[in-house]
Amino acid sequence: MRIALSTYSMYGAWFSLRLIDEGHDVDIYLTEPDYGDILKGIVPDPYIRKRGSKGYPSYGKYDLSIFDLTGRARQAEFSASLCPTIGDGAFNCAVEDDRMFGLEAMEECGIKVPPYERFSDVGAAKAFIQKNKKRYVFKPDGGQEQDTETTYVSEDAEDMLATIDKLNVSTKGAPFVLQEFIKGTEVSVEGYFNGTDFYLVNVTLEEKKFMNGNHGPNTGCAGNLIFTLDQSAKLYTHGLGKMRKYLAKIGYSGMIDLNTIVADGELYGLEWTPRFGYDASATLLNMYGGDLGEMFLKISTGEKPEEKWKGKFGAGVRLSVPPYPTEIRGKHPQGIPIEGLEKEHYLDTYMYDAMIDDEELVTAGHSGFVAVPLTYGNTMAAAWKKQEARLEEIKIPNCQRRTDLQETTTNRYKELEALGLL
Repeated sequence: MRIALSTYSMYGAWFSLRLIDEGHDVDIYLTEPDYGDILKGIVPDPYIRKRGSKGYPSYGKYDLSIFDLTGRARQAEFSASLCPTIGDGAFNCAVEDDRMFGLEAMEECGIKVPPYERFSDVGAAKAFIQKNKKRYVFKPDGGQEQDTETTYVSEDAEDMLATIDKLNVSTKGAPFVLQEFIKGTEVSVEGYFNGTDFYLVNVTLEEKKFMNGNHGPNTGCAGNLIFTLDQSAKLYTHGLGKMRKYLAKIGYSGMIDLNTIVADGELYGLEWTPRFGYDASATLLNMYGGDLGEMFLKISTGEKPEEKWKGKFGAGVRLSVPPYPTEIRGKHPQGIPIEGLEKEHYLDTYMYDAMIDDEELVTAGHSGFVAVPLTYGNTMAAAWKKQEARLEEIKIPNCQRRTDLQETTTNRYKELEALGLL
């Protein structure tokens, strides 16, 4: 099968290794030349669009087109008009980038959501906070255009009032939602929808904070535990499962993840991820025992994919080097050696800020987010035991990682189990 993988930051380029290993031919199309050395010598050289050039790849010559992030709706819709396409599109961008659209979709399908208000004016938001005196979460519109730290969970009303001006500056004045904070267990449920029903339903317990004990800045993902979920589980039926008729009506196909908070046994929808999630998708797809390319194709063409797992649980821990998690371009070191990560482990190690230089695996100097060892097992303990062994093998100077992820994710799993949601 001929596959086009479209990217603007090389985030999903690593998936090409699995697809090529399965016997597929993969072409990578990169729209941002600055990222051209990410995974250099590891994945096929990308076709890089020159600055100022117009037009899209010739998607009609491919059997399948994959987008690794949302944000290119027109390009994805053009691709979908020529061949089966997965990972981006008009609906994908709308439901992720427009907070109100996403929340209203949940409400239309009967998914509970925490009370919220949308604002485009900081002054009006301050008056709202002062009047209600509640704890809020600040969520800007903009999707991939916003850094992870621009979503802010306040300590109380006073904290939000003291912080909201800075948040408005960092988000460049984008409209935002203030959502009432609900204390509970955060959990994401994902499924692959083929236009009719969900398949490969799975759960992500992700730790976003940089430091042990959930301290420090928000990184998007510091590590995760993934596990498969039966569609009879309350965690599915009271949340993502309610979207089936809605998605079928609009003709959607592809992956979609509903992020929720569980409080007192009730699920509350928070936001959507209708694309690959990093690092969770890599952890999940490492667990998948079928042909990945064929699965993507069947989902995007309305067929039933093979549901085959190598293990029920998957684990991943993000490895990074300073000054990560800062996202300031040009401040990350290039050429730091990555030892203990041999070629035979490339398929089970999600890699990003890495490349081959003079036959050595080193950092590429873009973000400091280097790699995630991927492990699986039929129990949580087995997946984490393999993860610890992998972590011991990989040596990177000044390597940063959390060491409490098995404890935190296992505790969250047991909470969900005790509530009868699994």
